[in-house]
Amino acid sequence: MRSGNINIVKNRFVFVIPGLILFTLFALIPIFSVFVMGFTSWDLLHPIKFVGLRNFKNMLHDKWFWNSILVSFKFMGISVPLIFVLSLALALALYKEDRFSRIFRAFFYWPYMIPAVVGGTMWKWLLSYDTGLLNYILLKLGLEPISWLEESTNALISVSIAQVWILAGFMMMIFITGLQNIPSEYQEAAFVDGATKWQVFWYVIFPLLKNTNILVLIVSIAYCFRSFTIVYIMTTGGPGYATTVAPLYIYQRAFTEYRIGYASALSAVVLIIALVIALIVLRVRKSD
Repeated sequence: MRSGNINIVKNRFVFVIPGLILFTLFALIPIFSVFVMGFTSWDLLHPIKFVGLRNFKNMLHDKWFWNSILVSFKFMGISVPLIFVLSLALALALYKEDRFSRIFRAFFYWPYMIPAVVGGTMWKWLLSYDTGLLNYILLKLGLEPISWLEESTNALISVSIAQVWILAGFMMMIFITGLQNIPSEYQEAAFVDGATKWQVFWYVIFPLLKNTNILVLIVSIAYCFRSFTIVYIMTTGGPGYATTVAPLYIYQRAFTEYRIGYASALSAVVLIIALVIALIVLRVRKSD
């Protein structure tokens, strides 16, 4: 009997091997390579040279890198709450199975499916000062056009809204899965006891979505903290460094200055910061 159980375990492990191989090739090895390259100097033209902690020491005095970290946190602080609230609201409206809910789910999920380059180009056109659709509408209404992408605060808000537009539908689907796994008896019992719809949501549904809430927060933070394409297409990090998020700053150091070793060191620090944020969120969940 015991040998039979061992064989079952072995057979199940076989199905995990392809996933482990892919995870090792496309996650563990690249991450390890980034940390190793962080201790080197390489400009693509000359041989790789070991420099020890020099890249990390230079990083401490790189004010624009720390500015990019701050911009990333601002970008995340605007985007993540909006993604969470909007996706939850959409999920509550569409989680029941019917023909119309399926149509609207596909409609709101569509932005996540299109390439980020296409989405960024569309938003750049919509928000263009001279030829953008939004400013055209404002002019027709007798209002002054707005510098959506040319003014620092407006530019950061604009790229954040574009990020929300991309991710809200995807997070909505995660919430819908969580809502459909909540037994309807809990809500029915609460209504029988005289609870209002708001009370049912706040005291029954929302607490039961605890794990889903944490998942949505972690995934949203991860997406926002590594966001690159939408920012690059819409603003290229401008005006100035107002929308230069950390991944974009790392890209500039790596592929405009060809400081591959230094960019790897920056990437390692950003990865550590992202992991710390995820651990904090998980720690908060366990303490509840």
